[in-house]
Order: sequence, then structure tokens, then C-alpha cells
Amino acid sequence: MTAGWAPLAISVGLCAAVAVLEGFLTGSGLKDWYPHLRKPWWHIPLWASIVIGLIVYAIDGFVAYRALTAVSPVGDRAVALTALVVVMVLNALWNYAFFEYRSTLVGFLGLIGFLGPLFVLQTVLFVYDPVAAWVHLAYTLYVLAYDVPLFYTIRRLNPGR
Repeated sequence: MTAGWAPLAISVGLCAAVAVLEGFLTGSGLKDWYPHLRKPWWHIPLWASIVIGLIVYAIDGFVAYRALTAVSPVGDRAVALTALVVVMVLNALWNYAFFEYRSTLVGFLGLIGFLGPLFVLQTVLFVYDPVAAWVHLAYTLYVLAYDVPLFYTIRRLNPGR
């Protein structure tokens, strides 16, 4: 696919659709349950998490646009887009698992399981589009350096919850 409005519209549409799905799947646990959990002192506030989420959607949109315009042949493009969509949907499903089940164990284990597809996406991007890979690496490092330690700590601070 060549550069133009169609790839941009598809990329924005993908991010918007997953954002709506993520919001729906989060449910009421974000308001009713999560604020009552004990968290480490280094936990960022909710407003900062929202800002980071918006940045992640911008990264995902950029990666989708690059996959549609810079990756060829079509088979390679399909692999890159599939890996991206899988990671985006799994991220949305993690919200459901954590907030709907209201379980710190489910949240932590789901995050650990998410690392496999995330690493596959990161590898695919380095193979097919190094520019997109370097941009997406910011998100991968955020998950490794912040999300994993955070949800491990939340699990330890809230045994049985």
C-alpha cells in the first residue's frame, strides 16, 4: 500500500476501535476496586497513566501506518499488522482480566503472558521495519521497566486480592 489517506485512516481507525474496546472491557473495577489496592510509592497517578496510554496509541498508530506504507511484500505487511493487532487486543483484554476479575494474581500473570506476543511484535518490527521497531521499543521497555515491577509489587502488597 502506498502512502496516502487510506493507510492513515486505517491506522487511526484501528487505534480508535481498540481504545473503545479497552474502555468497555475495563468496566467499573478501575473506579470501584483499583483505588483501594495498596500500591508502591513510585506508582504514577491515574492521569499520568492516561497520558501514557494516549502515547501508546500514538505509537501503535505510527507502527500501523508504517506497516501499511513501508513494509512490503504483502505477506510481510500482514505479519507485522497481525502481530500489532494481537498485542493491541491482548492489552485491551488484560484490562478485562485485571479489572473485571479484580485479581492482582490474574493481572500479574496476564502481564507475564503478554510479554511473549510483545516480544514477537518487537522482533517482527526489527526484521521488517527498524524505524517502527525503534519507536515501539519505548513501549516495550516501559512494560518491562514499569508495568512488570508495578504489578508484581501490587500483587505482593495485596495478598489474596
